[in-house]
Amino acid sequence: MNQMLTLLYNTIRLTTTILITLTISFADEQKAPPIKLGDVNEAMLLVKGDEEGFYHQLPKLDTKVRIKIDGMVASATVDQAFTNNSGKPIEAIYVFPLPDQAAVYEMQMLINDRLITSKVQKRAQAKKTYEKAKKAGKRASLTEQERPNIFTNSVANIMPNDTIIVRLKYVDYLDYRRGVFSLRYPMVVGPRYIPGNETKGYSGSGWSYDTDQVRDASRITPPLLSGGQRTGNTIALEVDLETGLELDEISSVSHEITIVDRGPGSRLIKLKNLNTIPNRDFVLQYSIKQGTEPKAALFTAKKNNEDYFMLMALPPVELKEDHLPKEMIFVIDVSGSMSGESIRQAQLGLIKAINSLGERNLFNIIPFNDTYSTFYKYPVLATEMNKKNAVKYVSRLEAGGGTYALPALIHGMRQAGEIGAVSMIFFITDGAVGNENQLLRTIKANLGDSRLFCIGIGSAPNAFLLRKAAQIGRGTFTFISNSKEIQDKMDGLLQQVNMPVLTDIQLNLSGEVDLQPELINDLFHGEPLLVFGKLDSLTKQDVSFTGRSTAGKFEEKLALELDKGKSDPAIPTLWARKKISVLMDEYRLGNVLIWKDIVDLALEHNLVTKFTSFVAVENQITNLSQDLMSLAVPTDLPAGWHYDKLLGQPNKPNIRTASSNGKVLRMASNTVSLPQTGTSYPLVFLFGMTLLMIGFVSSLFIKKPGR
Repeated sequence: MNQMLTLLYNTIRLTTTILITLTISFADEQKAPPIKLGDVNEAMLLVKGDEEGFYHQLPKLDTKVRIKIDGMVASATVDQAFTNNSGKPIEAIYVFPLPDQAAVYEMQMLINDRLITSKVQKRAQAKKTYEKAKKAGKRASLTEQERPNIFTNSVANIMPNDTIIVRLKYVDYLDYRRGVFSLRYPMVVGPRYIPGNETKGYSGSGWSYDTDQVRDASRITPPLLSGGQRTGNTIALEVDLETGLELDEISSVSHEITIVDRGPGSRLIKLKNLNTIPNRDFVLQYSIKQGTEPKAALFTAKKNNEDYFMLMALPPVELKEDHLPKEMIFVIDVSGSMSGESIRQAQLGLIKAINSLGERNLFNIIPFNDTYSTFYKYPVLATEMNKKNAVKYVSRLEAGGGTYALPALIHGMRQAGEIGAVSMIFFITDGAVGNENQLLRTIKANLGDSRLFCIGIGSAPNAFLLRKAAQIGRGTFTFISNSKEIQDKMDGLLQQVNMPVLTDIQLNLSGEVDLQPELINDLFHGEPLLVFGKLDSLTKQDVSFTGRSTAGKFEEKLALELDKGKSDPAIPTLWARKKISVLMDEYRLGNVLIWKDIVDLALEHNLVTKFTSFVAVENQITNLSQDLMSLAVPTDLPAGWHYDKLLGQPNKPNIRTASSNGKVLRMASNTVSLPQTGTSYPLVFLFGMTLLMIGFVSSLFIKKPGR
């Protein structure tokens, strides 16, 4: 009997030892071995290994975007999957765009089958929480806002063969004008012109050093691959569209799409290419069948015993084209980022505008890059000869150099102001600059009685700058993403310019209402009133919608039954985001103490802002070695841009392609396929530990001979 027990004991011990050894060996085999340059056959990012002549593969990023449109509200989920194919633990730092008016209200970290929720904290506190977890060897993620349309995700301790997904959720609202709804989802942060002198310190991981004019330049300039090579990052996007109204046309000027008709007002829209290169904004437009277009729309929600609403209403006046003389100053960007298709779009758009000028109008053209010049010293009458010469002048413009917009804008604003004419400045650019706040303050201080109109050009325009500049400049804006849009977009903008503007807009409600924005911008032809409000209770409201046109004052009575509006839980979040936007306008223009109000509002509504961030930390320690390679994930060059034309960047001698702890990244001409799921190492390890416990428990019950 003892011999049998001894045999059983030794068998269990031997089997356990073998299986544990196999488990560890299997886990080791999961680590990607170092790679020799001669062994690769597709494009991949590599970093030098410890052994001479060997490299480790750096992670690619796969993004999946799901957007649900219900009425005018867009709710989105963005999954960014970071996979570590190297043999070392890494920290991935990724700078990426989101819509400039989006309210980012949640971040989650998914590791295999575990979901870790985040906390919103003050920015410095969240950074401290993240760094502490990173140093302890815990998996952690941090989401920070650099601009309203630029964010940074940092993910620490991604172990070899790990796939960690950072999931962001946001809400936004659609743009509606001239009967067309539009959705824009940005996919890439284009290289920004960074003016100023280098300062000590390096706050981020980008290609530019911080400067005295753009103090966070290194945080908004994600690394590029030399020569404009592709990163291998991909994006998939789908839109679940529910309008509640019968649809007419649906189109995308930016991407090929597939459309599934699910019945009246319901469509499922996907990118035709499921692994799209994230190098241009996704633009979706649709219209409602004639006769069913909305004249007003009301959305409501309740949160913490307070009621919120969003109201969209078209002005109740018919406008006719005015014939007042106009002075139009065209400030056109001819910098390196505008090379290729962008400069052609800008030229065609400008030529369209010049040819539309009447003889009573005055105009001038100010092209700029590192410097600026003028078509004429002063604005001239739009005679046929002057227009003909202007078209030749515009046709000869070439793109190159930096985007030094400030002096050109100042010169244009100083030229404007002809007595007896309506002064207008048209800013034609992709907005690829890092000193947005400086430009906005300058416009506010120098525009006077003129109006500023922005025309965003190219595949990835800086929507935040262009929208905000038009708002401060009491004008409007449009985007031209494709040459096919030029005719329609310029016709629409010129029609707005030639129509009277509705001014002194007010929305008067009974009772105490926190209305955002409190001061409503002037409305141009085809633009609706759009406001957000918070009040004590959703009761029937007698609303007065008033304003002025060239025909005099108008007033429209709206009997709004707020308790019968379409319910949407996103409305409180959108209200808070709009209020934060208004407060940030004050902050940018000099009221820096208002940041405390922004923080309080963001913490209450769980929002990422300039001053608040999301941080998520896994409790268990996974990186016992404390060895961590930090990597700034490179981004693709926007479609249509030319890498060699970006030499005009002021800090070009210091531009670095992706860096990792000072180690040089290389682009080899090979690639290894990415795993689709997380590593199986935790499962195998658990199996081995289970067998170990079996052996241990067995030893307690089996007596060894001689004892």
